[in-house]
Amino acid sequence: MTGSPNSHPLSFLKAITLQSSESDIEIKVVIPLLRILGYGDGDWRSQARFAKIKLDFLVHPNELFTTCLPYLVIEVKAANKNIDSAVWQINNYMRQSRATLGLLTNGYKFRLLYNHQGQVVTIFNYSQTEFISQFNLPYKILCKETCLKVGNAVLQSQNNINLQFLNHIAKAFASEDMFGLFKKKPNSDGDSELRPESNAVNSQKRKSMIITVFNNKGGVGKTTTTINLAAALSKLGKRVLLIDIDAQANLSMGLGIDPLNDVEFAGKKDVVDLLINPRTLLKDTVLSKKWDDVQIDIIPSHIRLSEKESDINSLINRDLVLAQKLNNAKYFYGDNYDFVLIDPPPSFGVVNNISLMASSAILIPTQLAPYPIRALEYVVKRAKAVGESRPDPLPILGIAVSMYDRNASKFNLSMTEQIEQILSREGVGEGVNLFPDKTWIPRLNIVAAATSLKKEYPLCYAEFDSDLNARDKESAQDAFSCYMELAKHTVEVTEGI
Repeated sequence: MTGSPNSHPLSFLKAITLQSSESDIEIKVVIPLLRILGYGDGDWRSQARFAKIKLDFLVHPNELFTTCLPYLVIEVKAANKNIDSAVWQINNYMRQSRATLGLLTNGYKFRLLYNHQGQVVTIFNYSQTEFISQFNLPYKILCKETCLKVGNAVLQSQNNINLQFLNHIAKAFASEDMFGLFKKKPNSDGDSELRPESNAVNSQKRKSMIITVFNNKGGVGKTTTTINLAAALSKLGKRVLLIDIDAQANLSMGLGIDPLNDVEFAGKKDVVDLLINPRTLLKDTVLSKKWDDVQIDIIPSHIRLSEKESDINSLINRDLVLAQKLNNAKYFYGDNYDFVLIDPPPSFGVVNNISLMASSAILIPTQLAPYPIRALEYVVKRAKAVGESRPDPLPILGIAVSMYDRNASKFNLSMTEQIEQILSREGVGEGVNLFPDKTWIPRLNIVAAATSLKKEYPLCYAEFDSDLNARDKESAQDAFSCYMELAKHTVEVTEGI
């Protein structure tokens, strides 16, 4: 093997600065890295055209047949650029070129992605320090030796398929002479399948975490947060159910479900049926939606929910009606969902009580602005009052910030201080914490536009929207990376509940 991480240290990475241009990163980082990985100058092409796209680097060793698909494409950004907002771009390049791997870097961060039948997932997202200290793993995946092994295995598999096809043709036409086209029969292990080793540990199955995303103040990004948090949890491999219990049905419509055409006129059931009709089961009301590798189940709402409040009020144990339906679903069908997110209206009405009584925990979204922050005291008190009326506790996971201005650091600091003051008051926020700033969702035009333009998808799907320009797609990726951090933190704080 030419080159190894021991004989070729990555000290050249320290030569770049925040002023390093994209060209600097290509010359000072990518080309030396390719050489360390064992590739010669003829094994890769820079600024390679592939159909209608231009790739910064296309890695395809000379030893592989030209019919083999590319093993690696590399997208390079200037050192001061945020690579997270360009993930949509390399995803697109990988799908169009059908490359197995993609590396996105600005010299300070390294994101490696894997393309499985058009679904692109992140393998790792390392800082420069992590990339250097853990280089043994990236080396094993990216080096030329692995590239050739994978390419030859794919070629052998294709040859076996061709031979099997030829066998069928020969039998169909009773022409055994056709086998003369092949001088060599497949070896005994020719049809073996590559099975990557997994170090995943099967953890004990946890119960569904039912979270009401709760705030009686409108306009704080509650529904947008719920939609994109659900998508991010799905990206993390979690099974997610959304329950829209707001008569406005903004969550349902925000995910492309028309309460009239897709539910009422189609003869399907919604959350109103679930609450009022004792014979309606949870599974009778669920609709499934899929966007690339994101899959979410949804119980849609309907405007008639606002008319049915008197019927709901007359129900025996009305506050427990949703809790009982969810518990019955668990009893008969098991915990089919890792997370159930409930989106109630911005009020303190009866359906909010129903949502809170059915929940395992509460997530409170807020905006960094004086009035929404002032409302937090009443939201927390209400949540705690409902918790006291239950046999089991109702923990508040924390305060999630949405729609904050990244350029207003002084203002943001003053707002967070106000939040801390409110939470520190006696009897208000004991045990309630503000989520860390890496989980905060910035105020970006694309986030608002996704609702106003009726895009009907989570932000992670913006990369597939041909109506959006590159800047909008980068902005959507930027925002969704924050939702991913929110999802990771949510998973972390719910452990043990």
